[in-house]
Amino acid sequence: MTDDRPPLILIRNLDEVVETRQQHARAVASGSERRLSRGVYLDSTRWNGLGPRAKYLPFVHGVVETRKSRPVLSHWSAAAVHDLPMVGPWPQRVHVTIPAASGGRSGGDVVRHPGRLRDEDVVEIDGLLVTSIARTAVDIGAFRTSMIAAVSIIDRVLHEAPFGGAAPLAQKEALPACWESMLPFKASRRALELIRFGERHSGSPLESASRVGMWTLGIPRPRLQTAHFDEQGFIGYSDFDWPDFCAIEESDGDKKYLDPRFRSGRTADQVLLDEKKREDRLRAVSRSFARWGWNDAIHPTRLAQELHPLGLPSGKPWPV
Repeated sequence: MTDDRPPLILIRNLDEVVETRQQHARAVASGSERRLSRGVYLDSTRWNGLGPRAKYLPFVHGVVETRKSRPVLSHWSAAAVHDLPMVGPWPQRVHVTIPAASGGRSGGDVVRHPGRLRDEDVVEIDGLLVTSIARTAVDIGAFRTSMIAAVSIIDRVLHEAPFGGAAPLAQKEALPACWESMLPFKASRRALELIRFGERHSGSPLESASRVGMWTLGIPRPRLQTAHFDEQGFIGYSDFDWPDFCAIEESDGDKKYLDPRFRSGRTADQVLLDEKKREDRLRAVSRSFARWGWNDAIHPTRLAQELHPLGLPSGKPWPV
């Protein structure tokens, strides 16, 4: 993150502060610079070339670098530093955790969350003090955000690729241990329920959103990342399946077709053809098959329409 981070312009580091402020105000008015926060600017060309998370991170760094002492970044700001997924827009303020007795209030560019922090709850990344992976996941689970956004974070923290793939960012037992160390705290029950809802084999925020939708609709709990075979051999892993109903489902995001990192050197057309062949084989080993994307996953009515042909019962959410 350090090498790729665009250089910030900090007014306090420059000579002739009054004139410099006027110069940069004119640069913002002309569109050549972007004001990130009080006394912090960034070249607009660099800004315009950044993605959503990469735009939020310079803002976070700018706020930190204009503080008298280093704050402990937490919640969504910590999630950005840890490169955890965001479902929805990144926030417009920086989140920090402060001692409960400090009496600090939120204001301006900063949201302050009173709370206790153990030594193991804080790590340093690129000069920033940040809540640990486990503490960040628990904090977001207790925060007033959507269940989909929180579960996407928790699933990513726990994610473990099948059969010896990538290791999880945190072991599942680390999250309830961190939760217990924080007691008592606001929304602790919600946080624990979301931690228990987390799955180590959920492979993407789209899969997390789909599982939340299934739970909301009361669809039976699916298996995740099941290996399937036919007479030709290994077909692949399905996102969800229900063996009692001989049903398979795939959550289909755009990245596998549009992002070169997910295409393994293949063209988008070749990926589409390979996916079609894979789907045909999965359909042949199941009684029913469904595929959906983001617009279906985040709208329960549309998700129900996609799930209905699978013959799954509904109305009884599984316990967490």
